[in-house]
Amino acid sequence: MYQCTTCHREFFSDRALHAHCRDKKDHPYCESCEILFRNFVVLGSHMHDMHSDSDDDSDDDSESSEEEEDVPYCKICNQEFGNSAHLTQHLSSSRHNWCFLCSQDFSTANALSKHLSSQVHRPRNMKCPLCSDKFKMTSSIAQHIECGACHQSINRHTVTQAVHALDLIPTISINRRITGGSTPATRTITAYSATERAFNAKLNVYECYLCRKTFKSLNGLNSHLSSAAHDSKEFKCPKCQKQYTLISGLVQHIESEACGIAKFEGVREQMLGDNE
Repeated sequence: MYQCTTCHREFFSDRALHAHCRDKKDHPYCESCEILFRNFVVLGSHMHDMHSDSDDDSDDDSESSEEEEDVPYCKICNQEFGNSAHLTQHLSSSRHNWCFLCSQDFSTANALSKHLSSQVHRPRNMKCPLCSDKFKMTSSIAQHIECGACHQSINRHTVTQAVHALDLIPTISINRRITGGSTPATRTITAYSATERAFNAKLNVYECYLCRKTFKSLNGLNSHLSSAAHDSKEFKCPKCQKQYTLISGLVQHIESEACGIAKFEGVREQMLGDNE
């Protein structure tokens, strides 16, 4: 497989990869040399060095300044190159597993592939459907909405109930009574809070009366009680049956490709398609 280092899409042939790069205006790609650069600054330098229409004649001052410039050099191979374009071409060869985004060489092609498929270099181009904030991961959008960050009347409970109301096949709801297309009845939501009576004088900490976890402050304890720490499991992976309290946890599980139910890029492309 051949992978685009800019958008991380994979292709079955080198020809398909180069055709993709030629078609994308936001890819720093030189059609003449068929090289994809890590950014447009490097591409601009390459175009100046390799494809400039300026005269070859230069005065002594320019020659001396060129001699003073750093020579493009591969530390791994202990090899010098005539210009940055030649070095880039070298790093793109099978001799290296080079990430042009962070200037790092990996021991194997598989290690580079895993690095590129991680969220390290992903752009924040997935927009929250309720506000203008952008995120790298679909699960991050779910977490953002669940915590009520973008809409005062929406929290993890309303998100959970809304997902349960969807007619999803296969089902991801654990509670069979609320599985299906009909909107479930509003369930009672229990809110927990603590007072100074939760202070454990012997340990000099505040103690959760549900799980005995301790906190240095009352605010810390109440933050714990208002979180999903003591919520019941609501969702399950339809493939491996692993259970999750929040839909964001299930989405994160799918994105990780832990059980192979879906590919990360499939989830990402679906989300980007919905945003258009």
